Parts: sequence; structure tokens; C-alpha cells
Amino acid sequence: MIQRIQSVWLFLAAVVMASLFYFEIYKLPAVSITLGNNYIGMILAGISILLSLVTIFRFKNRKSQLSLIWLNLLANIGLLAWLFFSISKETEAAGATGGYRLGAFIPVIVIVLLFLARGGIRKDEKLLKSLDRLR
Repeated sequence: MIQRIQSVWLFLAAVVMASLFYFEIYKLPAVSITLGNNYIGMILAGISILLSLVTIFRFKNRKSQLSLIWLNLLANIGLLAWLFFSISKETEAAGATGGYRLGAFIPVIVIVLLFLARGGIRKDEKLLKSLDRLR
């Protein structure tokens, strides 16, 4: 199960998404915005971590894996949209500008890792179809 490359990509996606809880997302002059004070963001990040880990253990059903990866991609896109919406709301309320930190780019990294996992699953599916033709 963990020998497959898509399992490695999915595990890395879960670990990278979990690291979002430790990094700042946006830094204002007076305050820094983290995921800890954003409940919807925490829920979406938790869903993404859970989906990545569940997808690893669905290795016998590749179609199920692909659908779980698509759900995970939607959760990450929703997380990105929510983070940027909440950041724009915070900067508008503070009336100051700040800078994006590493935490703002973590969902993008996870999206790339999920696409790599999707490619590994599709490659396995293609390999099994070619083996079925040889029988």
C-alpha cells in the first residue's frame, strides 16, 4: 500500500496540509493571521488531511481513490478561496496592508501533490488494463 508512488504523494499532502496549522498565513503590522483563529479554514484543512489519509487506504479501489482525490482538490480550492476572502476582510477592517507568508501557499503545494497522486493512480490503471489485454 505505501509502496506505490501515489501513496507517498498522498501522505506528503496530508503532512504538508497539517503543517498549515503551524505557519502564518498573512502578516499585518499589528497582528498575524493564522489558521488557528479561522474555524472554517480549520474544518476545510481537517477534511483535506482526512481525505488524503483515507485515500491511501482505498488502494484496492482506484476509482474510489480518484473520486476522493477530486473531493480533496475541491476542499483545497475552497480553503484557498476562504483564506483569501478572510484575509481581504481582515485587511479591510485593519486598514493596513501586509504580506503573505508561507501558510498562504501550502494549499497550492497540496494541490500539486494531489495531481501527482492522481497521475500515479491513472498510471496504475493503465498498467492493469495493458496486463488484462495480455491474458
